[in-house]
Amino acid sequence: MEILKESEWEGLFSEAIADLAELIRFKTVNPPGNEKPAAEWLAEILRENGLEPRLIEAAPGRANVICRLKGTGEKPPILLDGHLDVVSAEDESKWKYPPFSGQIADGYLWGRGALDMKQTVIANLMAMLALKRAGVKLKRDLILAAVADEEAGCKYGAGFLVDNHPDLIRAEYGLGEIGGFSMEMSGKRFYPIEVAEKAVCWFRIKARGEPGHGSIPSPESSVIKLAQAIRKLGEHKLPYHLTPQVKEFVTGLAANLGGFKGFMLKRLLNPLLADLIIDKVLPDKKLARTFWAVLHNTVNPTVVRAGEKTNVIPSEAMVEVDGRLLPGQTSDDLMNEVKEIIGDGYELETININRIGAMAQDPHDPIFKVFERRLKARDPQAIVIPWLLVGFTDGSYYARLGIKYFGFSPLRLIPGDNFQDGFHGFNERIPIEGYKFGLRVFLETVTELVTEF
Repeated sequence: MEILKESEWEGLFSEAIADLAELIRFKTVNPPGNEKPAAEWLAEILRENGLEPRLIEAAPGRANVICRLKGTGEKPPILLDGHLDVVSAEDESKWKYPPFSGQIADGYLWGRGALDMKQTVIANLMAMLALKRAGVKLKRDLILAAVADEEAGCKYGAGFLVDNHPDLIRAEYGLGEIGGFSMEMSGKRFYPIEVAEKAVCWFRIKARGEPGHGSIPSPESSVIKLAQAIRKLGEHKLPYHLTPQVKEFVTGLAANLGGFKGFMLKRLLNPLLADLIIDKVLPDKKLARTFWAVLHNTVNPTVVRAGEKTNVIPSEAMVEVDGRLLPGQTSDDLMNEVKEIIGDGYELETININRIGAMAQDPHDPIFKVFERRLKARDPQAIVIPWLLVGFTDGSYYARLGIKYFGFSPLRLIPGDNFQDGFHGFNERIPIEGYKFGLRVFLETVTELVTEF
């Protein structure tokens, strides 16, 4: 079903780009977030178009927008998810354009949130408005959720809605960020779709020792013991784990690349060879680290604390570690892997108790064929493959309600652009023409999902 005439698409693109620039100008840096002004602005646009949004505050200033476009109820709803908060834009002097200006220049729209993920919020808005304006009869309700606090763990956003307002967001499928962006390899264009993401398992490692005067060296001090543990975590590898989603990704990538590259990539499915190939064969070290992260649980020491005075050997030293778990792995599994590396004599204590759990969907779910068909309709060269995200999204919370959550926010990138560095980095930006491509694919996909799927 076509919801727009060919001549009408440019008008929608212009509206979306103007709205995205305006949304970027809301400084929703988390912490503190202060998403409410942006949420109120979004809600007003929805009201002006005859919709009835709800503004739900999880805490003062931490507002979420929920809006439903009613269908016949013949099938369960589709949820369109996006978060309004962004990370900080430190050292603005290193930005080509001010990070909260929404500047359009050089073929890009610049600003914090352009990729992560205000562009998706506006795509969701455009889908809702286009279907409403066209008066399309829907088989499914379409739910828009523009939420707070994803960047700091979702407590005031998706987590709050799941715990306190589940009936407002309950759906069969959810669509969110980080999937459907183009990735060029060996002259071929891949579009990874997020079907899974890792769980968060933050924990502390504590070392204890005898306190003493700083003038007398103590090889068994808590600080030196802790330093030894940190060094071991940096030097030794955690065990290999192959998930069904990553197996599908590697198999699809290898089959389509073919040749030597395909042959070597397929060796990543062999636990006896994978680590060697990642460490010694893959030439792109950033890509190698990504492959490492999707095939292993990971640990990153991030915060170290010990002592209060320079001349006193502290009795206790502690490091906080950002641990990430693959689907199917538990915090106990990770603790055992860490203990195997650092040895005895340490206390391990989880911090977040898996508050942000792993999320995994079936890469063969029928919706995946819809994504593939719609991408190929606009880019016949598209190769669509499933992907596991090493971070987390709102999807980890929505999955608790049984929502099948997929990262699908299509975007055609310019070859050579370092897409990943735009997330949380300097000069975050989105290519205008690539965004137009993605908007059209997204709207056509959502239309099919609520009318035919």
